[in-house]
Amino acid sequence: MRLSSLQIFNQGLTGITNASAEVARTQQQITSNRRVVNPSDDPIASTKILELETELNQSAQFQRNADNIEGRLQRAETQINTIELAVDRIRELVIQSGNGALTNDDRLQITVEINQRLQEVVDLTNSRDETGSYIFAGFSSDKPAFAESGGNYIYQGDEGVRLEPIANGLSIASNETGKALFADIPTVNNSVTAQANPANSSGAQVAAARVTDQGAFDAVFPEDYLIRFNGLSNVAPPAANFTVTRLPDGQVLMADQPFDLATPIIINGVEIVLDSVPNPNDTIVVESTSKQNMLKTLTEIGSNLASFSDSDERSAFIADSINNLDNIQDALLSGRGRIGARLNTIEATRASQQSIDLITNQTLSELRDLDYAEAVSRLSFQSFVLEAAQQSFVRVANLSLFNFLR
Repeated sequence: MRLSSLQIFNQGLTGITNASAEVARTQQQITSNRRVVNPSDDPIASTKILELETELNQSAQFQRNADNIEGRLQRAETQINTIELAVDRIRELVIQSGNGALTNDDRLQITVEINQRLQEVVDLTNSRDETGSYIFAGFSSDKPAFAESGGNYIYQGDEGVRLEPIANGLSIASNETGKALFADIPTVNNSVTAQANPANSSGAQVAAARVTDQGAFDAVFPEDYLIRFNGLSNVAPPAANFTVTRLPDGQVLMADQPFDLATPIIINGVEIVLDSVPNPNDTIVVESTSKQNMLKTLTEIGSNLASFSDSDERSAFIADSINNLDNIQDALLSGRGRIGARLNTIEATRASQQSIDLITNQTLSELRDLDYAEAVSRLSFQSFVLEAAQQSFVRVANLSLFNFLR
């Protein structure tokens, strides 16, 4: 078999090129400390490495979610705890006001602190997070959870709860709404709320809605009413009048009653006071309820505690107030319990996820990371092979018939 000089040169160059590529590949592995640098190094391992890296990236996102949720829940828990302390102090003041040796002037001084504590609680229920969002307003986090309207505080948030994943198949609520915490609190006595229709053409609002005859109101509870203003009457002088219908059957209870801004509207023991004269076709919805928001309860305590001349009525009011404050504390405690349960879930899930990540990282390391000692030994051998190939090529390249024709 005869070999041409071209074949000899090509074989020599191929050997050098292959040996150089092996050396370069091993040097790249040592530099990156990775056994699998390119998918072609080990296609099966590369696929598994990609899956494991994706799993770890998802786990990192779960961890960030858990950290964010934990921060929001801890902030909410702190605010609720501060509210509990304020309500505790109001309860102490209410009990103190029951002292028979005190005069109404003395109780009036007590209500000064109660109203200060009320304002503190209002500010806490409208707390914001680091982004400026109201933490107890649900999805409506761009506006305060509670707003004052005619001396009453109305919850204007919603019941939206944000669910965020913290593990595969596990999502957790990252917020508590003001409605669940502060708005739907059982009261000792049935109460009432009234609100002007937002579509009304006038700016008339409900200044006060209260039960003045508990017996009469309880006798028809839980009836709701619609007050519709009909314009001017035909009497002299002309005056606004209104009609009261019962919801939802629409039965008319009071028709074309004269309206006077200075005179409350009274319906079955309920007294409604407006702040201005409404326009024709304006409506007001009156709803009976066995629940009441926390701020309204505290407002009523501050407004009425020093107003009783009869000791029995005062004692009954104080007893009811203490029971209502206990209900508020129960609601706040339940809220803190829900938050505590979620924090415990986050902690347990985080520990579990960290254990899974440890196993995943070990598997990933076995597939991807380099045995450094083996790689250094291999590089030494490959360098020796490359050097031998180069030296052989030099010797073979000098073998030519023309060298003997000199």
